[in-house]
Amino acid sequence: MSQPDVSSIGATKQPILVYDGECGFCSRSIQFILRREREHQLLFVTRQSELGIHLRRQYGLETMESMLWIEDGKVLAESSAVLRIAGYVGGWFRVAAIGYVFPPNLRNWAYRLFARNRHRFARNSEQCLVPTPEQRKRFVT
Repeated sequence: MSQPDVSSIGATKQPILVYDGECGFCSRSIQFILRREREHQLLFVTRQSELGIHLRRQYGLETMESMLWIEDGKVLAESSAVLRIAGYVGGWFRVAAIGYVFPPNLRNWAYRLFARNRHRFARNSEQCLVPTPEQRKRFVT
């Protein structure tokens, strides 16, 4: 698989995950996804990259401190993005879909509470993400 054309990244059929590349917890989350995913189609973009800034601006989410799941021209943020990630990973993680029974404002409140403290959860983690050559093609900058 060759690296997607950055100029048309918003039009790609592959889902895109925009994440905080400076967050240890977020990096560990990406490693978790890479180890467990079944489809191997997800593209990864750091929110700090030019493309990450462009995508957040395109969807009017420049100031949002959230992972973003972009697919088919639609964006999911906060708890909805996390639930979609769980569905993408599949297997037992699809059980997380039960989270949809809670109102979005309640789910997002819990997401924001966790997100504000996410750096504490990875405080002792100096583990860097080292993707395989095949995985590296899916990290778009």
